[in-house]
Amino acid sequence: MKKTTYLKKVGDRWYFDISIRQPDSSVKRYIRLGGKTREEAREALKKFNGLLAAPKVKPAEVEDPLFKDFAKEYIDLYAKPRKRSWERDERSIKHLNRAFGELRLSQVSLFGVERYRVGRLAEVSLSTVHRELACFKGILSKAIDWEKLPSFPLRKVRIDLKAEPRRERVLAREEEVRLLEAASPYLRQMIVLALNTGMRQGEILKLRSEHVNLETRAIVITAENSKSKRARRIPLNTAALELLRPLVARPGFVFHGSRGQGFGRIGCGFKAACVRAKIDDLRFHDLRHTFETRSLEAGANPAIIVKIMGHHSIPFSMEHYFHESAERMLGAVEKLGELPSATKESTKESTTH
Repeated sequence: MKKTTYLKKVGDRWYFDISIRQPDSSVKRYIRLGGKTREEAREALKKFNGLLAAPKVKPAEVEDPLFKDFAKEYIDLYAKPRKRSWERDERSIKHLNRAFGELRLSQVSLFGVERYRVGRLAEVSLSTVHRELACFKGILSKAIDWEKLPSFPLRKVRIDLKAEPRRERVLAREEEVRLLEAASPYLRQMIVLALNTGMRQGEILKLRSEHVNLETRAIVITAENSKSKRARRIPLNTAALELLRPLVARPGFVFHGSRGQGFGRIGCGFKAACVRAKIDDLRFHDLRHTFETRSLEAGANPAIIVKIMGHHSIPFSMEHYFHESAERMLGAVEKLGELPSATKESTKESTTH
């Protein structure tokens, strides 16, 4: 059997990585935390090689890390290098650690997961719970790949994100007035920008003055700050332009704290503003839905709006983001009253029989 071994540093910690090709050409891979220095990692590697050489001893049986410790390794070694959504995984892990952080990987049970699901459903939406469990399954699956867990306790947990009901939430005009009145000044500015550009929350929080060109009336979303990892240009209407003009006078983050540092997340502040405004079931991302819906209702070209929002196709954008308002839908059916007289006559005849 051919064995390949190397050390690597991730952040401030050293790991060793062992790949062993089996007689059937499959590859077993072991990734372990070695220590804070290369020397510590070499010593840990030497000890681990001794375990591998021991007869009838599986590393997964010898090493059974805490879930919180392995979840950290999962983020450093797998999620950050390979997943654009690794920050969302980190948020999921914070909640998962409350229930499973102090458990060994081998102690995770299907009963415990179902209890977690029920408890979280009382706090957050079904979609959020499914994403957290999907992250959980991904972590344990990787634990098996890295020979830290002998079996998969969540194999029977069903998670179907595609089966989630499509969310249809658009901010009404009267709700917008109440929300802006209830929001703090910095949050009010972010809301106005989102409603006029369709930018994602993360794109707004990472926006810097050098990304805004007042002369060409445009914002450039860099590939680094884009969810799709593709740069795009967003035109600025008058409302967005006048909002940004004083905010980009100094370099750095457009929205920042007293020391110029950017904001992390604004979820708590946004929820608090919604509570004060007496607005139910509204997320900051729904402002993006609102931007597209209002733009298309105003007669904007769908192809242009799709490009502004950074979607990959018009059908995707229309299916997931465009939601006809109740007034527009009522107006559509009211047009039935303008049908040709022959249709009206047939309707009269049917009511007389």
